[in-house]
Amino acid sequence: MKGLTMAAVVSLALLTNCANRMVGIPTENTAEKQVPAWYLQHADTGSEGWFWNKEGMFYAVGSDVSPDMEMSYKKALIKAKAKVVDRVVGEMNNRTSYKLDETGNAERTIGKVEAQELIVNVIESTALRTYAVDKKLTVYNPELTNYRSFVLIKITKSDVDAILKKYEQDKQNKLFNFKSNNLEKSSDKLLEKSR
Repeated sequence: MKGLTMAAVVSLALLTNCANRMVGIPTENTAEKQVPAWYLQHADTGSEGWFWNKEGMFYAVGSDVSPDMEMSYKKALIKAKAKVVDRVVGEMNNRTSYKLDETGNAERTIGKVEAQELIVNVIESTALRTYAVDKKLTVYNPELTNYRSFVLIKITKSDVDAILKKYEQDKQNKLFNFKSNNLEKSSDKLLEKSR
């Protein structure tokens, strides 16, 4: 009985000691910043699983810095999630404008040309709940007193397809509601005029 009690006490002490162990955070200096190979070499899509249950996957990475370790990780995670959603439901809008102004008299005009190209990438509000963090790394820079976090997330193709289906359904619903509202407004105007 004493041997069993002594073994339990030793096991409990070992477990407590392991639970309180601290892990060091890698450091970087401003001159030699390192980026993990998996961050630069990740694929955008791929498949995982064994022979009969392979599943298509989408991958995205994010990186950010902050004086707070947790905030650097959260910002990196948000960037990675935004990249996945952008690839699934992002919409591009492009506008180019060109303007030519002339001043002066007929013999001596001075022209001023302005050109602008505006590209807008719109990402609708989208629920991305089923992602998994595949890899992560946080490093500390003592010179700048900030943390840099790197994150690689993955999401299954079936979950991406569900997001796309919901997005397209929501878009159809908005279009239907817009048309219904316009029809109702037009009807009200016609009834008002007929009175």
